[in-house]
Amino acid sequence: MIKLIATDMDGTFLDSSKQFDERFYTVFQKLKEKGIVFVIASGNQFLHLYNTFPSICDELYYIAENGAFISHGKKSFYSSTMEMSIVYDIMNIFKKYPQLMVVICGEKRAYIHRNYSLYKDEIEKHYDAYQFIDNIDEIDDGILKFSIHDPNYHVEQYVEDIQKDLPQGMKILTSGNEWMDIQYTHIHKGSGMIHLQNHLHFSRDECAAFGDQMNDYELLKNVKYAYAMDNAVETIKDIAYEVVHSNDEQGVILKIEELLENMSKE
Repeated sequence: MIKLIATDMDGTFLDSSKQFDERFYTVFQKLKEKGIVFVIASGNQFLHLYNTFPSICDELYYIAENGAFISHGKKSFYSSTMEMSIVYDIMNIFKKYPQLMVVICGEKRAYIHRNYSLYKDEIEKHYDAYQFIDNIDEIDDGILKFSIHDPNYHVEQYVEDIQKDLPQGMKILTSGNEWMDIQYTHIHKGSGMIHLQNHLHFSRDECAAFGDQMNDYELLKNVKYAYAMDNAVETIKDIAYEVVHSNDEQGVILKIEELLENMSKE
């Protein structure tokens, strides 16, 4: 029996307008009645995810920042922060790429150089707590990862060169055409799922997850019921237990409704 259902957000749970059907709240109550845990697994900031579900925010589990931060409501129980020497090394790399906006993702908030304040609208799509800074030395926070934004929507052209320059043990991964993330190679949504499974004493066979992009790969590999969206990249579809309707068709909600109906017949 499924005891946990996790979902990515952008391109998976959310449609192209960054919205989801309000009937999810009814679905969530049915999951809750059956004792099924619902998890938001995203590369996004925890607080941004938390504020997306105001009426049930403290009842959800969160695998945020691509697995670097895990919590139940606001009660965090896992956090993986970078050594500051690595943070400085990564910042030095991006001196060669002034056209890219670097977001330093901390436990408390995100930090962006003041030069990129013109991207405020884009920043606020993803970060509810952020601060413009003039110098990295202003940061007094644990750093979870870096997110890099390309306003020209061609992040793939930078990945190979940046990866060559990264400190040992670090990786870069794209999330769509405009964002890429940098963090420890051993940290990902899949490692976050394993931590959560251990925390809740659930097995892999009792878990399901939905995803669409390569940063969902490890998440889907660490659950039995791996659902790829119809709009997912081919590699994600290739490892899926099943391909479901697209994010714009509310495929996550439709599949959960189907699962709940099947459970009621058992």
